Amino acid sequence: MTEQRKDPLGRWLNGPASSRRGAIILGLIVTFLWATSVVLIRVGVSDENVAPIGFAGTRFALAGMLLLPFALPGMRAAPTWQGSRRWLRDVAVYGLLLFCAAQVGFYLALGEVQASTVGLFMGLAPVVTAVLARASRNERASALQVAGIAVLVVGVVVYFGLDAPAVDSSAGLLAAASIPIVVGGAAVLGRRVAVESRRYGGPVSMTAIALLVGSGATLVLALLTEGVPSFGLSAWVLIVWLAVINTALTYVLWAQSQRSLRAVESSVLGDLTVVQVPLLGWIVLGEGLGLEQVIGIALAVGGVVVVQIAPVLRVRKWRRAT
Repeated sequence: MTEQRKDPLGRWLNGPASSRRGAIILGLIVTFLWATSVVLIRVGVSDENVAPIGFAGTRFALAGMLLLPFALPGMRAAPTWQGSRRWLRDVAVYGLLLFCAAQVGFYLALGEVQASTVGLFMGLAPVVTAVLARASRNERASALQVAGIAVLVVGVVVYFGLDAPAVDSSAGLLAAASIPIVVGGAAVLGRRVAVESRRYGGPVSMTAIALLVGSGATLVLALLTEGVPSFGLSAWVLIVWLAVINTALTYVLWAQSQRSLRAVESSVLGDLTVVQVPLLGWIVLGEGLGLEQVIGIALAVGGVVVVQIAPVLRVRKWRRAT
């Protein structure tokens, strides 16, 4: 029996991309798990004085190290590494954006401005993605998808509101404003390296490299600003769970879905995390939801649905015309 047959998971991840429907299902699973991360962190470390950047860096570093043994066989079996220098550079930048810059910006913003302001900026990531994707004809959003993004943004604004932030929080505002730029750039770059990853070991290889590069930079920043990370037993249990399930597994599945979904579609799907967090907070933590928040969530979900079904409607319209 060949090594490929012994490893059905690796064969699936490194083989042909998922169908569009399968990619959307994977994305929904991933965004749900990402939303549970927020709830788990609230419950698990709410009573401990945990350094946030060190916590994030440790989580991502552990996830990268856990993935590395699974990535190496695929990397060794890659048909060619010719031209890999650009791909490796792009994967490294992807890791720095997603696992360092986005995390640091998020925690810096939360320390200065209201969580609602941070959430509002996070919800704008698909807009940045759509703007950046215009450079690629194949990635460009259709008119219907642009309308869906608009509905999504309106939903996010309705949910979070437009409360004026404190006057002395300019640094926090800058950090919050950087989040959609960083995440939008990571979405466009992640789509490209995910499509090309089959030549170099697949999504597992791509995710492991990105995590190790991004977490390394995050841990260096943590050492410079917070000192050596120190965690209690409950924090370590949470770090291990988040590293294995909510990081290593989810980002590999996300990379697999990015092979089938365009950057704009992935970015909009990822925004579901923003609206799933309050829903989980309501279900698990008993946090109330007002009428405006319910309307905002409904609009945001509607916008996501419009963006995802737009390509299907376009294909059906083209078939009818021909």
